[in-house]
Amino acid sequence: MKLRVHNPCNQYTKYYRNYNLFWDELTIELNKKHEVIENRFFENANQKRFKVHFDSLTSESGLHLLECEYVIENIDNGEFYILSVSDIISQAMLVEQNNPKLKKVLISQFVDYELKHHLGDNITKYSPWIYFQQDLTDLEDFYEKRKSLNKYIEKLCFWGRTDIRPILDFFDPKILEGPHYLGNSNKYFTNLICYEVALSVAGIGELCYRDIECFALGIPILRFEYQSSLFQPLIPNYHYISIDYDETIPYHNDKRTDRLGNQTHAKKLEKRFLEVIKDKEFLNFVSNNARDYYLNNLVSPNRIKNTLQILGL
Repeated sequence: MKLRVHNPCNQYTKYYRNYNLFWDELTIELNKKHEVIENRFFENANQKRFKVHFDSLTSESGLHLLECEYVIENIDNGEFYILSVSDIISQAMLVEQNNPKLKKVLISQFVDYELKHHLGDNITKYSPWIYFQQDLTDLEDFYEKRKSLNKYIEKLCFWGRTDIRPILDFFDPKILEGPHYLGNSNKYFTNLICYEVALSVAGIGELCYRDIECFALGIPILRFEYQSSLFQPLIPNYHYISIDYDETIPYHNDKRTDRLGNQTHAKKLEKRFLEVIKDKEFLNFVSNNARDYYLNNLVSPNRIKNTLQILGL
Protein backbone atom coordinates (compact mmCIF):
# COMPACT_ATOMS: atom_id res chain seq x y z
CA MET A 1 0.00 0.00 0.00
CA LYS A 2 1.28 3.46 -0.88
CA LEU A 3 0.48 6.16 1.68
CA ARG A 4 1.00 9.89 1.99
CA VAL A 5 0.91 11.38 5.48
CA HIS A 6 0.13 15.04 6.13
CA ASN A 7 1.01 16.83 9.37
CA PRO A 8 2.29 20.37 9.93
CA CYS A 9 5.56 20.15 11.84
CA ASN A 10 8.87 21.97 12.03
CA GLN A 11 11.87 22.34 14.32
CA TYR A 12 9.73 24.09 16.95
CA THR A 13 6.92 21.56 17.19
CA LYS A 14 9.20 18.51 17.35
CA TYR A 15 9.69 18.90 21.12
CA TYR A 16 6.56 20.94 21.85
CA ARG A 17 4.05 18.29 22.92
CA ASN A 18 4.10 14.55 23.47
CA TYR A 19 1.68 14.04 20.57
CA ASN A 20 4.32 15.54 18.25
CA LEU A 21 6.54 12.64 19.23
CA PHE A 22 3.62 10.28 18.56
CA TRP A 23 3.29 11.59 14.96
CA ASP A 24 6.93 10.63 14.39
CA GLU A 25 6.41 7.20 15.94
CA LEU A 26 3.31 6.57 13.85
CA THR A 27 5.07 7.59 10.65
CA ILE A 28 7.94 5.20 11.42
CA GLU A 29 5.52 2.35 12.14
CA LEU A 30 3.54 2.92 8.93
CA ASN A 31 6.80 2.83 7.02
CA LYS A 32 7.44 -0.73 8.22
CA LYS A 33 4.51 -2.14 6.23
CA HIS A 34 3.80 0.49 3.56
CA GLU A 35 5.56 2.87 1.24
CA VAL A 36 5.10 6.25 2.94
CA ILE A 37 5.54 9.69 1.42
CA GLU A 38 5.77 12.48 4.00
CA ASN A 39 4.12 15.85 3.51
CA ARG A 40 4.90 17.13 6.97
CA PHE A 41 7.39 19.99 7.07
CA PHE A 42 5.78 23.40 7.19
CA GLU A 43 7.82 26.47 8.12
CA ASN A 44 5.06 28.14 10.15
CA ALA A 45 3.50 25.00 11.62
CA ASN A 46 3.67 26.37 15.16
CA GLN A 47 1.85 29.58 14.21
CA LYS A 48 -1.08 28.76 11.92
CA ARG A 49 -3.00 26.07 10.08
CA PHE A 50 -1.52 24.06 7.25
CA LYS A 51 -3.60 23.60 4.09
CA VAL A 52 -3.35 20.33 2.15
CA HIS A 53 -4.97 19.15 -1.07
CA PHE A 54 -5.40 15.64 -2.41
CA ASP A 55 -7.58 14.08 -5.08
CA SER A 56 -10.18 12.62 -2.72
CA LEU A 57 -11.12 16.04 -1.40
CA THR A 58 -13.90 17.80 -3.27
CA SER A 59 -13.50 21.05 -1.33
CA GLU A 60 -11.56 23.66 -3.26
CA SER A 61 -10.32 25.17 -0.01
CA GLY A 62 -8.48 21.98 0.90
CA LEU A 63 -8.06 20.56 4.38
CA HIS A 64 -6.80 22.90 7.09
CA LEU A 65 -4.71 21.03 9.64
CA LEU A 66 -3.41 22.10 13.04
CA GLU A 67 -0.04 20.82 14.25
CA CYS A 68 -2.02 18.53 16.58
CA GLU A 69 -3.62 16.81 13.56
CA TYR A 70 -2.42 14.14 11.15
CA VAL A 71 -3.89 12.72 7.93
CA ILE A 72 -3.16 9.35 6.34
CA GLU A 73 -3.97 9.26 2.62
CA ASN A 74 -4.07 5.99 0.71
CA ILE A 75 -2.68 6.97 -2.69
CA ASP A 76 -3.82 3.70 -4.29
CA ASN A 77 -7.57 4.17 -3.70
CA GLY A 78 -7.96 7.73 -2.36
CA GLU A 79 -9.22 6.71 1.08
CA PHE A 80 -8.10 8.90 3.96
CA TYR A 81 -8.06 8.99 7.74
CA ILE A 82 -7.90 11.98 10.11
CA LEU A 83 -6.41 11.95 13.61
CA SER A 84 -6.96 14.96 15.86
CA VAL A 85 -5.80 15.94 19.34
CA SER A 86 -7.52 19.33 19.08
CA ASP A 87 -9.22 20.52 22.29
CA ILE A 88 -12.12 21.94 20.29
CA ILE A 89 -14.02 20.94 17.16
CA SER A 90 -11.65 21.75 14.30
CA GLN A 91 -12.17 22.33 10.60
CA ALA A 92 -10.42 19.04 9.84
CA MET A 93 -12.93 17.11 11.98
CA LEU A 94 -15.87 18.56 10.08
CA VAL A 95 -14.58 18.32 6.53
CA GLU A 96 -16.61 16.23 4.07
CA GLN A 97 -18.01 13.72 6.56
CA ASN A 98 -20.20 12.35 3.76
CA ASN A 99 -17.24 11.81 1.45
CA PRO A 100 -17.11 8.03 0.78
CA LYS A 101 -13.31 8.23 0.69
CA LEU A 102 -13.22 9.39 4.31
CA LYS A 103 -12.82 6.20 6.33
CA LYS A 104 -12.29 7.28 9.93
CA VAL A 105 -11.78 10.33 12.14
CA LEU A 106 -10.05 9.65 15.46
CA ILE A 107 -10.74 12.29 18.10
CA SER A 108 -9.02 12.67 21.47
CA GLN A 109 -11.70 14.97 22.90
CA PHE A 110 -14.70 12.88 21.81
CA VAL A 111 -18.02 14.16 23.23
CA ASP A 112 -20.86 12.57 21.26
CA TYR A 113 -23.52 15.23 21.82
CA GLU A 114 -21.08 17.98 20.85
CA LEU A 115 -20.24 16.20 17.59
CA LYS A 116 -23.93 15.61 16.85
CA HIS A 117 -24.59 19.31 17.37
CA HIS A 118 -22.26 20.01 14.44
CA LEU A 119 -22.76 16.91 12.28
CA GLY A 120 -26.19 15.50 13.02
CA ASP A 121 -26.86 12.05 14.42
CA ASN A 122 -24.75 10.11 11.91
CA ILE A 123 -21.24 10.13 13.37
CA THR A 124 -20.35 6.52 12.56
CA LYS A 125 -17.04 7.54 10.95
CA TYR A 126 -15.99 9.30 14.15
CA SER A 127 -14.26 7.34 16.88
CA PRO A 128 -12.98 8.04 20.40
CA TRP A 129 -9.24 7.67 20.53
CA ILE A 130 -6.46 8.21 23.12
CA TYR A 131 -5.03 11.20 24.96
CA PHE A 132 -1.49 12.25 25.86
CA GLN A 133 0.73 13.66 28.58
CA GLN A 134 1.84 17.23 27.92
CA ASP A 135 5.53 17.06 27.06
CA LEU A 136 8.46 14.68 26.82
CA THR A 137 9.14 14.44 30.57
CA ASP A 138 10.17 10.96 31.70
CA LEU A 139 7.24 10.17 33.99
CA GLU A 140 8.67 6.76 34.98
CA ASP A 141 11.40 8.48 36.94
CA PHE A 142 8.82 10.45 38.96
CA TYR A 143 6.67 7.31 39.38
CA GLU A 144 9.59 5.53 41.03
CA LYS A 145 10.23 8.54 43.27
CA ARG A 146 6.59 8.54 44.36
CA LYS A 147 6.74 4.84 45.23
CA SER A 148 9.69 5.54 47.53
CA LEU A 149 7.72 8.00 49.67
CA ASN A 150 6.47 6.72 53.02
CA LYS A 151 3.27 8.79 53.06
CA TYR A 152 1.47 11.42 51.01
CA ILE A 153 -0.05 14.79 51.85
CA GLU A 154 -3.78 14.32 52.51
CA LYS A 155 -4.99 17.27 50.45
CA LEU A 156 -6.35 17.70 46.96
CA CYS A 157 -3.82 19.32 44.66
CA PHE A 158 -4.12 21.30 41.46
CA TRP A 159 -1.71 23.70 39.80
CA GLY A 160 -2.65 25.42 36.57
CA ARG A 161 -4.37 28.35 34.92
CA THR A 162 -7.03 29.99 37.06
CA ASP A 163 -8.27 32.53 34.50
CA ILE A 164 -10.16 29.83 32.55
CA ARG A 165 -11.22 27.87 35.65
CA PRO A 166 -13.42 30.01 37.91
CA ILE A 167 -14.51 26.89 39.82
CA LEU A 168 -11.11 26.93 41.56
CA ASP A 169 -12.03 30.14 43.38
CA PHE A 170 -14.65 28.27 45.41
CA PHE A 171 -12.44 25.59 46.97
CA ASP A 172 -11.46 25.67 50.62
CA PRO A 173 -7.67 26.27 50.80
CA LYS A 174 -7.58 23.83 53.72
CA ILE A 175 -8.62 21.12 51.25
CA LEU A 176 -7.08 22.24 47.94
CA GLU A 177 -3.39 22.90 47.49
CA GLY A 178 -2.80 25.37 44.66
CA PRO A 179 -3.79 26.51 42.09
CA HIS A 180 -0.90 28.96 41.62
CA TYR A 181 1.55 28.33 38.79
CA LEU A 182 4.54 26.16 39.76
CA GLY A 183 6.85 26.84 36.85
CA ASN A 184 8.79 24.16 34.99
CA SER A 185 7.86 20.49 34.66
CA ASN A 186 10.48 19.28 37.12
CA LYS A 187 9.12 21.46 39.92
CA TYR A 188 5.54 20.58 39.02
CA PHE A 189 6.04 16.80 39.12
CA THR A 190 8.29 16.96 42.20
CA ASN A 191 5.40 18.59 44.07
CA LEU A 192 2.63 16.52 42.50
CA ILE A 193 3.97 13.11 43.56
CA CYS A 194 3.78 14.14 47.23
CA TYR A 195 -0.04 14.33 47.27
CA GLU A 196 -2.61 11.64 47.94
CA VAL A 197 -5.23 12.81 45.41
CA ALA A 198 -5.22 15.25 42.47
CA LEU A 199 -8.17 17.34 41.35
CA SER A 200 -9.15 17.07 37.69
CA VAL A 201 -10.83 20.09 36.11
CA ALA A 202 -11.30 20.70 32.39
CA GLY A 203 -9.08 23.08 30.46
CA ILE A 204 -9.99 24.16 26.93
CA GLY A 205 -10.98 20.53 26.37
CA GLU A 206 -12.43 18.28 29.04
CA LEU A 207 -9.49 15.87 29.07
CA CYS A 208 -6.30 17.44 30.36
CA TYR A 209 -2.66 16.44 30.02
CA ARG A 210 -2.48 16.40 33.84
CA ASP A 211 -5.09 13.60 33.94
CA ILE A 212 -2.87 11.31 31.88
CA GLU A 213 0.19 12.33 33.87
CA CYS A 214 -1.55 11.39 37.12
CA PHE A 215 -2.48 7.99 35.66
CA ALA A 216 1.19 7.48 34.83
CA LEU A 217 2.35 8.52 38.29
CA GLY A 218 -0.15 6.39 40.19
CA ILE A 219 -1.98 9.40 41.62
CA PRO A 220 -5.78 8.97 41.76
CA ILE A 221 -7.70 11.86 40.28
CA LEU A 222 -11.04 13.18 41.53
CA ARG A 223 -13.54 14.71 39.12
CA PHE A 224 -17.07 14.85 37.78
CA GLU A 225 -17.75 11.86 35.55
CA TYR A 226 -16.18 12.30 32.12
CA GLN A 227 -18.41 13.28 29.23
CA SER A 228 -15.52 12.55 26.87
CA SER A 229 -15.01 9.00 25.61
CA LEU A 230 -11.74 7.23 24.89
CA PHE A 231 -11.44 4.13 22.69
CA GLN A 232 -10.88 2.00 25.77
CA PRO A 233 -13.44 3.45 28.22
CA LEU A 234 -12.45 5.09 31.48
CA ILE A 235 -14.64 3.64 34.22
CA PRO A 236 -15.85 5.90 37.08
CA ASN A 237 -14.61 4.88 40.54
CA TYR A 238 -12.36 2.32 38.87
CA HIS A 239 -9.91 4.39 36.84
CA TYR A 240 -10.71 7.67 38.63
CA ILE A 241 -12.64 8.88 41.67
CA SER A 242 -15.93 10.14 40.35
CA ILE A 243 -19.14 11.92 41.21
CA ASP A 244 -22.13 11.97 38.87
CA TYR A 245 -22.09 14.70 36.25
CA ASP A 246 -24.10 17.71 37.40
CA GLU A 247 -26.57 18.95 34.78
CA THR A 248 -26.38 22.46 36.25
CA ILE A 249 -22.77 22.86 35.09
CA PRO A 250 -22.68 25.69 32.49
CA TYR A 251 -22.29 25.21 28.75
CA HIS A 252 -19.45 26.65 26.69
CA ASN A 253 -18.97 25.99 22.96
CA ASP A 254 -21.88 23.52 22.83
CA LYS A 255 -20.83 21.34 25.78
CA ARG A 256 -20.90 21.49 29.56
CA THR A 257 -17.58 22.25 31.20
CA ASP A 258 -16.88 21.83 34.91
CA ARG A 259 -14.22 24.56 34.89
CA LEU A 260 -17.07 27.09 34.79
CA GLY A 261 -18.75 25.59 37.86
CA ASN A 262 -19.66 27.52 40.99
CA GLN A 263 -19.51 27.02 44.74
CA THR A 264 -22.11 24.24 44.69
CA HIS A 265 -20.00 22.20 42.26
CA ALA A 266 -16.78 22.80 44.19
CA LYS A 267 -18.43 21.69 47.44
CA LYS A 268 -19.60 18.44 45.83
CA LEU A 269 -16.02 17.65 44.87
CA GLU A 270 -14.77 18.56 48.35
CA LYS A 271 -17.40 16.31 49.92
CA ARG A 272 -16.33 13.36 47.76
CA PHE A 273 -12.69 14.00 48.65
CA LEU A 274 -13.45 13.88 52.38
CA GLU A 275 -15.34 10.62 51.86
CA VAL A 276 -12.38 8.82 50.29
CA ILE A 277 -9.22 10.40 51.69
CA LYS A 278 -8.85 7.90 54.55
CA ASP A 279 -9.79 4.88 52.43
CA LYS A 280 -6.29 3.84 51.38
CA GLU A 281 -7.48 0.54 49.92
CA PHE A 282 -9.85 2.34 47.52
CA LEU A 283 -7.26 4.98 46.61
CA ASN A 284 -4.70 2.27 45.81
CA PHE A 285 -7.31 0.36 43.80
CA VAL A 286 -8.05 3.42 41.65
CA SER A 287 -4.42 4.44 41.21
CA ASN A 288 -3.34 0.91 40.21
CA ASN A 289 -6.16 0.62 37.67
CA ALA A 290 -5.32 4.02 36.19
CA ARG A 291 -1.65 3.12 35.99
CA ASP A 292 -2.51 -0.12 34.16
CA TYR A 293 -4.75 1.82 31.78
CA TYR A 294 -1.89 4.20 31.01
CA LEU A 295 0.58 1.39 30.31
CA ASN A 296 -1.87 -0.60 28.19
CA ASN A 297 -3.19 2.27 26.10
CA LEU A 298 -1.30 5.55 26.35
CA VAL A 299 2.40 4.79 25.90
CA SER A 300 4.30 3.25 23.02
CA PRO A 301 4.33 0.69 21.61
CA ASN A 302 0.76 0.05 22.79
CA ARG A 303 -0.62 3.42 21.75
CA ILE A 304 0.72 2.88 18.23
CA LYS A 305 -0.62 -0.68 18.06
CA ASN A 306 -4.05 0.37 19.34
CA THR A 307 -4.26 3.31 16.94
CA LEU A 308 -3.48 1.14 13.91
CA GLN A 309 -6.06 -1.38 15.14
CA ILE A 310 -8.76 1.30 15.26
CA LEU A 311 -7.81 2.47 11.78
CA GLY A 312 -7.60 -1.05 10.40
CA LEU A 313 -4.13 -0.40 8.96
